[in-house]
Amino acid sequence: MASELKTSIGEVEFSALMEPLGPFEPNPEIAVGFSGGVDSTALLHLATRWTRRRGGKIFALTVDHGLRAESLAEAKLVQRRVKALGVTGSILRWEDHKPVSGIQNAARQARYELLTRWCRRMGVLHLLLGHHQEDQAETLLHRLGRQTGADGLTGMTRLRETNYVRLLRPCLGTPKARLRAVAESYNLEWVEDPSNQNLAYARVRLRKLLPSLEAEQISAAALAGTAHRLASVRKTLECQTAKVLAAATELSGFGYARIRLDALINVDAEIAYRVLDRLLGAIGGHLYPIRYQLLVNLLENIQESGLKVSRTLAGCIILLQNEHILIAREAGRCEEQKTIAGPWQTWDGRYRVRITGPRIPKKQIFFIRPLGSNLGQKIIGKNTKNSLIGLNPAVRKALPSIWDHRGLVCVPHLGYGRTKSNTASVIGAQIEFLPKRPVTNAFFSVV
Repeated sequence: MASELKTSIGEVEFSALMEPLGPFEPNPEIAVGFSGGVDSTALLHLATRWTRRRGGKIFALTVDHGLRAESLAEAKLVQRRVKALGVTGSILRWEDHKPVSGIQNAARQARYELLTRWCRRMGVLHLLLGHHQEDQAETLLHRLGRQTGADGLTGMTRLRETNYVRLLRPCLGTPKARLRAVAESYNLEWVEDPSNQNLAYARVRLRKLLPSLEAEQISAAALAGTAHRLASVRKTLECQTAKVLAAATELSGFGYARIRLDALINVDAEIAYRVLDRLLGAIGGHLYPIRYQLLVNLLENIQESGLKVSRTLAGCIILLQNEHILIAREAGRCEEQKTIAGPWQTWDGRYRVRITGPRIPKKQIFFIRPLGSNLGQKIIGKNTKNSLIGLNPAVRKALPSIWDHRGLVCVPHLGYGRTKSNTASVIGAQIEFLPKRPVTNAFFSVV
């Protein structure tokens, strides 16, 4: 049995692993998240053969987090090896502010953001990631320690569909030793990331525990198998959650959601937690689920008192409005002023925006930021539409507004635009409400 776990993965077997993750277009274009470690090196080798046999193109994307002085040099070394394989590669640099705490979580989110943004820009639909069986086991143990709900215990999924990209993990059920065997059998070179041995990180400490757990019959395979079985349970709960959302919820392009109070009071608590998580995630611009205990506390408040006093949670304000629960973005938690660069700019994890107009000055710089209360009230005062007059102040304050060096340019949601004598030079903006995490969890798949 031990020898089987170290057997290399052949082309036929890898094709079988890819099959349930389809369908794939003719001549598919595939991107691989490539750190240069043994797992991603083996995956790139297998994926390159799979893609080329189908007449497609493959790209290797290396993220430089910039957390160590030598990280850029290592990324360049990794990409030289990519080039030697005849694969097109690219280095994506994390240049944003680095947090003092929670650095691994922030780096992981930044990595996904950089990878998916590249795929969206280049029109590549499929992004392969090198997670394996031990990664799944570590994820399950990590979430157990955080007292996560049933959703968290399903671990990672082999197939996850986002707004633009399909995240595929073909080797999620495969032991790490078999990926190493692929690299060794083809004499592939890889790099070792020293952070993978740093005991300051929880995941590293959990990884060190796996051999001891296996001695007690709690193997990585058993943990990964448990996660897979729980995934089927999660899928059933997701269907029930979607029914409640469809029947009782209003989701507005103005960046808020409303759900009937009775829908949260009369439904099973486990479904209610999911409903609240989906709405808070979408309105708050979060990619990952809200902490389970926070949802429990919020639901208790709603069911026991009907939410007589407004609450804030996950960057949202939650209040009672005409027998409905209103969930709006907390203006003070919105992303701060951001320069609009490129044809489309994502803002606050919820909106896509682009500047429009027949004559946009090439050197003019535009910014996007939350509207705030004073300006919102002034604009509403000039507008006779009843639907806007009745708009909750919390919603207005968090609306996206476009600015330049002269001041406010436009607020598309309120129909406001700075007027000019020459109408041909009026600048506007197209804004789409497109949360990072959809309200319905259609991207969660069991394969």
